[in-house]
Amino acid sequence: LDSLIVTQVQDASNPDDNSNAYAVTSVSTREGFFVDTGATNSTTAQLILAYQQQVQSIIKPPQFVFLTHGHPDHAGGIALIQRTYSSTPIYVVSQQVAKETMQWIDFSCEHSIFSGAQCNLDYASILRVLTSPQSQLSFSHPSIKLRAINDLVKGDSSYAGLLELTTPSGIPFLFTGDSIVIQSHLFVSNFFENQTPPGSDNALCEWAGYMQASGCEFRSNRRFIILPGHGPVSHANRYTQDIALNIDWIRALRRLTFNSCNISYVWSQMIRQ
Repeated sequence: LDSLIVTQVQDASNPDDNSNAYAVTSVSTREGFFVDTGATNSTTAQLILAYQQQVQSIIKPPQFVFLTHGHPDHAGGIALIQRTYSSTPIYVVSQQVAKETMQWIDFSCEHSIFSGAQCNLDYASILRVLTSPQSQLSFSHPSIKLRAINDLVKGDSSYAGLLELTTPSGIPFLFTGDSIVIQSHLFVSNFFENQTPPGSDNALCEWAGYMQASGCEFRSNRRFIILPGHGPVSHANRYTQDIALNIDWIRALRRLTFNSCNISYVWSQMIRQ
């Protein structure tokens, strides 16, 4: 689309973990970047291979990596990308995202989820916080616009970022990480702020309400393409249905997990029997 190739990568050897990573490349300039890094080295290797095939080089580094949030299923490939492309900057949208990423990495290392190679890195120096999220990212492709968005909704992770890409013909792509997911999800907590999943429904209320409200914006721009952190790519014309499926999932989770609820329009929809 507009001489861009967007490749969604998942770990084929682990179908139960459908975390997405993306390679974005320009057909005209043979440059590219990554959004998230994958859960496992096999995912990251697929991501790197797709990128190398599209830019027709095994040595040309991606221009940057944008990490949407710090969960290990999205940050697990940082070590392999660093070994392969040591000069490629890895950006997060805020200091809070960087902190939460390092907390999850420490957790993954302490519980032997990550390998020694994944743990033996100075993530504090590797993760770079964007100082101008709306203008700092650059991509060598004619007339492409990139904008990082600081997302403060605490439903999935405590802090996160979204990346908006607008093509020369005006078609907007939105890489949502886990702030907006399609028909699927894994985490619901602000774990490192409370050490346990939240004791009330607030996180689920905010998350569901945020996803529902986002549908208003996408309905006003039918060309939007949503590239989520979990699940298939979605378009604005079916986004409302995709989000309804996700909120059904949250409703089921709420029945299993919580026994109280804030009274709101969102919950009146979510707890209906």
